[in-house]
Amino acid sequence: MFTPALRAGRGRPRRTVALAALSALLAVSALAACGSDAGSGSGGTAATPATSYPTTIPADTELRVGDQGTLKPALDLSGQGTGTPYTVDWSTFASGPLLLEAFRANAVDVGYVADTPPVIAAASGQDLAVIAAWHNPSGQLVLATRPGSTIRSVADLKGKKVAITTGTILQAYLLRSLESVDLQQKDVDVVSLAVTDIPNALARGDVDAGVTAEPLATTYLQANPTARRVEGADASPVVQYLITTHKVLSDPAKQAALGDFVGRWVKAVSWRNGHADEYIDRYYVEQLNVPRGTAKLLVDTSVPSTFVPIGPTSIGGAQKLADLFFSSGVLPRKVDISKVFDVRYNSAVQEAQQ
Repeated sequence: MFTPALRAGRGRPRRTVALAALSALLAVSALAACGSDAGSGSGGTAATPATSYPTTIPADTELRVGDQGTLKPALDLSGQGTGTPYTVDWSTFASGPLLLEAFRANAVDVGYVADTPPVIAAASGQDLAVIAAWHNPSGQLVLATRPGSTIRSVADLKGKKVAITTGTILQAYLLRSLESVDLQQKDVDVVSLAVTDIPNALARGDVDAGVTAEPLATTYLQANPTARRVEGADASPVVQYLITTHKVLSDPAKQAALGDFVGRWVKAVSWRNGHADEYIDRYYVEQLNVPRGTAKLLVDTSVPSTFVPIGPTSIGGAQKLADLFFSSGVLPRKVDISKVFDVRYNSAVQEAQQ
């Protein structure tokens, strides 16, 4: 069943908004979704071969946008959210799983996630299409030890209890870290917890190590000086995607609106890259009442964002992650991730960057 989103501007509790902002860094998607659709095939919906899109937007066009606390603030503060030649219906979601459920229920047209959900979509057969991709710097995720642990490097994790949020970017981060020292998930004792519960589990000594996110990681390490960052953990950029569905892409009006939206998002990200302090003050501090130091941890580890074209390199990176999930036993079969990507909006990204 589709869980209703928290509608933007309708009295959202500040704690919920703050957690939504944190979840935006994670953009999670539950692997449990694979179970219900596993029989639908190994590759998801067939990729659309189109390399262009309509540009005429009918006056009555509506674009339903699913946000996790990142899209609307950057668009509004940069000025890119005004004057759209279509109506925008915003819905704010507290987590990636809720956003993916909204896509399943045909309740949103476009949103964003990290690199794990497209893998899950390809494995489960969910209709999903990646239409733009960007990289954030490494540093948003941290592999940390419990206080007083003798663990120093990723290789020391063998046989240890490691906390992650299963089916999320946290799991992908752990798998990449283990792969770098020829270990797999089966070589550690995985404990699945909510991302907000991992620091407390570490502090209590319930687990030996855990993957957590900023600002939770720095807060935990400051409060527990004998805990440490694990050396050799994954340092690759954080990959994020703007996603829609092939069903949405079958509507010429929606296609055209998405082209405009993609361009506005690229320009908004460029503004945010160059105005990080203003973004922190006007959004996190003034609107969310988040302490400035906490907000800086969130933003400084996510800028600058760099857009990359949908093509062999970006798809190849996604395929490598899909293969890693399969070889680690997380997915029951290999998947063809290319079927989830759509190249038609590369030109919109390029034009917006000029």
